Amino acid sequence: MLNKPYYFLTGLLLLSLSLVGCSGKQPKTSQVAAGNKQSISIQPEWVHNPPRRAGYAYGVASSEIYGSEARALETAKDKAKADLLASIRVEISSSTDYSKNATMQFQGDMTLQENLNQKISSKTPAVELSGIKTTETWVNEQGKETWALAELDTQAAARQLLTELAQLEERLLKRGALPDANKLDRVRYLKPSLQELVERQQLLQQLTFLGAATQADAARKQKVEQLEVEIAKLMASLSIQLQAVTSEAKALTPLLASALTDLGFNLVNSQPDLRLVLELKTSQVKRGNGLVYVDASSSGKINTAKNRTLHVINASTRAVSSEASVANNKAVTELAEKLADSLIESLYQNL
Repeated sequence: MLNKPYYFLTGLLLLSLSLVGCSGKQPKTSQVAAGNKQSISIQPEWVHNPPRRAGYAYGVASSEIYGSEARALETAKDKAKADLLASIRVEISSSTDYSKNATMQFQGDMTLQENLNQKISSKTPAVELSGIKTTETWVNEQGKETWALAELDTQAAARQLLTELAQLEERLLKRGALPDANKLDRVRYLKPSLQELVERQQLLQQLTFLGAATQADAARKQKVEQLEVEIAKLMASLSIQLQAVTSEAKALTPLLASALTDLGFNLVNSQPDLRLVLELKTSQVKRGNGLVYVDASSSGKINTAKNRTLHVINASTRAVSSEASVANNKAVTELAEKLADSLIESLYQNL
């Protein structure tokens, strides 16, 4: 009969061997400082060394954890997407809403067309690259931060954008410019084209970011640029006459004329395509603090040459000064700028 100490020692030996075998199968972890019993998860390689793969772009970002880990992860994903986009974009002017080639072809005044494009751009949702996905995330519990890795198949994204560009350009060319109609009918007819030309520039910018803009159909691109030139000539030739209905409105006329000219409008004294009929009302209130407040409102009827009203634009403002004349001038100047801005918007929305 074997004694109990032998069984006890044998059991300890087998237990220690089994523990050694199990420890050999565990993943490697970062070392823990003496006295710190909290484990640290392994930092993935991509955190500081993003993958490199032909035809793909990557972005990496982190976000500190304040309260919600899930919210921090979403923030890290968004930042990784932004990091990816920054890595593939090249510096181009975001204010260039008009084709450089078209601008070179048309030697006239592009100011109105450019301002019109900027106005439309401000109301047009930006075209975003599709296909960006989050492929990896990591939570560093010790450092209280989350990490995300974003990936984009740039070739697939370029193919999608080129397809959208081709479809949009075909619509533009199919619509044409209605050359045989009168000027106002052409402006109305081309409203969708004004919007689509802005969308086209956004698509071209995204393709430029991907280095794929040169893959667009060159012959179709040239035709669209010729159409842009034709539209630019039409907008530059649109003539407007200002007409003050009241004596007060006469003070507004020169300021409005200056604001409209700065925006590129073609002002005339006779035989206009459009007539802007102006009214102006002002009121003054003097407060006990010695300041004068001027409330001013104005309206402008956009009429045809035959005085048929197409649309009415309105503006109002308040100005203050210690001198009544200064407050009044400030109010009228602000009204002129607001009316000019409203007129540009009316060209593609309300005529």
